Amino acid sequence: MLEALGLIIAGVCIASAAMAVGIGGGILWTPLLILAYGLSPQESVATSLMIQVVGMGSGTLAYMKAKLTQIRLSLIFFAVALPGVIIGGYLSVRLSQDMVQMMLGIMAMTVAVLFVAGQDQFVDTGTSAESDRRKVRRLLPIPAFFGFMMGTLSVGIGEWLVPALRQRLNLDMRQAIATVIPVMFLLAICASAVHWSQTDGMRLNYFAYGAIGTFVGGQIGPRISQRIDERMLKQSFIYLMTLIGIHMIFQAI
Repeated sequence: MLEALGLIIAGVCIASAAMAVGIGGGILWTPLLILAYGLSPQESVATSLMIQVVGMGSGTLAYMKAKLTQIRLSLIFFAVALPGVIIGGYLSVRLSQDMVQMMLGIMAMTVAVLFVAGQDQFVDTGTSAESDRRKVRRLLPIPAFFGFMMGTLSVGIGEWLVPALRQRLNLDMRQAIATVIPVMFLLAICASAVHWSQTDGMRLNYFAYGAIGTFVGGQIGPRISQRIDERMLKQSFIYLMTLIGIHMIFQAI
């Protein structure tokens, strides 16, 4: 009972934070399932992706209902990221557990550094529905590479794509997040299918409890995105990612 309650609460908190700042919940779910619940890295990645389908789907509905999503951009980024997700999904189950944990630790530390470097650059620049094609093409390597990382480690692409959308395409924070969340939702579906097809490591009981909390959090996050102290949330996230990264790397050594 306590295990189920913990997963539900974690789902609400992780999904709320992920939807509020546009990150992939996998960067939190995968380490949590490894460190707190004792799942293997492969089990954690597969289960995390399934949970993200629910959370990202819930967030997608909320943002599309608010008419903030740049649907054309979302579909372009999804198409570019999809091959990497498929390749990464097939590669993931063939990596050693220590390698997966080391990669997760490095990714967590990288995300923390990214937020430190970019936290003062998130300023409102106004919305822009029309995006220059050349600027969009310059962004395509981001979903292409981090789609692969999502398929391999269950980490999202929002951590890298949201800042790029704000700085290069002049989307405001809510538009950028609303455009990225549907991309990660569609990619999570595809990545889950790849993992499901080649492993029996999906923990359906963990998925069920986590999904309940994640669905709720997916509705909460978009609503609080404009009501919270964005700087404080990002600073807390930086500290958490740093601690997780250090711990994961230490375990893998």
